[in-house]
Amino acid sequence: MPSLEELQKENLALKEANSRYASYIRDKVNQLLQVMGTLPLNPEELDDNTLLDFDPIGIVATAFAQVLDHLKETNRELIIARDELQAIFDATGVGISIIDMDFKIIKCNEKQRELLVDRDISDVEGKYCYNVYCSKESPGLDCPAIDTMATGRSVIIREVEKKGKHFQIVTTPFKDAEGNTVGVIEVLLDITEKKRAEDAEKMQRGFYLAEKSKLATIIESLSDGLFVTDKDGAIISFNNAASRITGYSVAEVAGLPYNKFFGMLSNSMPMIEMNKNTELNIQTKNGQQLILSITSALVKNSDGEEIGKVFTFRDITEEKQRQEIYHKTEKLVALGQLSAGIAHEMNTPLGSILGYARLLLKNKNLDDMQRERLEIIAEQAKRSSAIIKGLLNFARQSNPSLRNIKETNINDVLTGVLKLLQTEIEKYSINVLTDLEKLPPIRADVRQIEQAILNIILNAIQAVKDIRNNRSIQIKTSYRENLIYIIIRDNGKGIPEDIKSKIFDPFFTTKPVGEGTGLGLSISAGIISEHGGSIDVESIEGRGAEFIIKLPNAEA
Repeated sequence: MPSLEELQKENLALKEANSRYASYIRDKVNQLLQVMGTLPLNPEELDDNTLLDFDPIGIVATAFAQVLDHLKETNRELIIARDELQAIFDATGVGISIIDMDFKIIKCNEKQRELLVDRDISDVEGKYCYNVYCSKESPGLDCPAIDTMATGRSVIIREVEKKGKHFQIVTTPFKDAEGNTVGVIEVLLDITEKKRAEDAEKMQRGFYLAEKSKLATIIESLSDGLFVTDKDGAIISFNNAASRITGYSVAEVAGLPYNKFFGMLSNSMPMIEMNKNTELNIQTKNGQQLILSITSALVKNSDGEEIGKVFTFRDITEEKQRQEIYHKTEKLVALGQLSAGIAHEMNTPLGSILGYARLLLKNKNLDDMQRERLEIIAEQAKRSSAIIKGLLNFARQSNPSLRNIKETNINDVLTGVLKLLQTEIEKYSINVLTDLEKLPPIRADVRQIEQAILNIILNAIQAVKDIRNNRSIQIKTSYRENLIYIIIRDNGKGIPEDIKSKIFDPFFTTKPVGEGTGLGLSISAGIISEHGGSIDVESIEGRGAEFIIKLPNAEA
């Protein structure tokens, strides 16, 4: 049987072994707890005996097994998440590439390969991005990755061209756990089709603007007036010629209904039919009387719907005047020929009547009644002779071979005519005012021009002689645009509008029977026309009349 001393030694050895075992257990448990991320066991909280009774290794081992199971599940979920992320990474419609700080490609998706990687390159990882994506030997100064690496901020480039394609690029810093930039994530959006569409649209817009400019230039250069209305009839376009003809500016007519605009020009608005000419007498803003020929048409869109109207008009006043002069000339020629025939046929018998009447008046055996009747015969024969003389003058104006053309000064002709009419002027106390500018010579038959002016001034004297006081005739000459202007203005009763167009017709007169033949103004108009000039009249009833004669100078 062992002794007490032996038992004590054995007990001490067991305690020491127990202590070493407890220390070993504590170390191993703390190692497991450290792996699990848990704080180590505290000796004050758990002594050695309790630790040995507690079986911490078994507990920790069980917990560790549970942690391993959890880690396996987490790892499986991470793998699934990674696969899903990879699928999204590859399936996205934009190119994505991750590059390191040395511009080497870490990873790129399938879209990036499709957009920028050449077909003969199978593996891009580890290759330089500028070489693979841009076909360059070094990164360019315009590379957005350089700015992102330097600043740690995202960079957006709206448009860049690579390998014949157009892209929008966004670069974002790729950072580690400490927040340091360790690479760049580059996202590419292919905008090539959008760019082509924009370029096509820009080209189309440029073509449209060019055509619009051409059309605007054509419209503004037209000599005819043109304006366009919207579908409601409001004026939206008004060209320069329209302003020049009517006197109204674009600002004054913009937005006006077209029928209101025509109402501003004329009191009598005819029905304007589409695609047909309509003539309209108008008064311009400055009071000028014109005749317009108006044409209109519908404006339609590509679907055939009416979106407005276009009106064109031109001033046909001079054309109408030329037609009127032409018709008058034709009538004058016919009447001249007729008048010459009548004059020659009538002159001989009238001469015989006048001669025998004068011969009989010499008979001293005539009683008073016989003498009076013979005097009436002689007087009427003389009057008929004067009419025949007028007919001959009227006939001669259409015969150029009878004219004696030479250079003369129109002011001298006027001065001479006024001297001839001085007696008539003084008889009716008429105030004649002259304003004769220095004029170049004209080539004319002086006798005929003198007769033409004489007839017009005589007409003015007849117009003012019946007014009570302040009888006035103004005569003015001027020279402009190679034409000599002679203006003869009176303050008589004026010419009624309804007969203004007839005053130059042969045999038309407003004078009482026996006071005029109606040939004076007709002869004057014929003479002026034969000399390459024109004669016009402007008059408002009750305010006098103004005759405007235009003659070319000698060099014209």
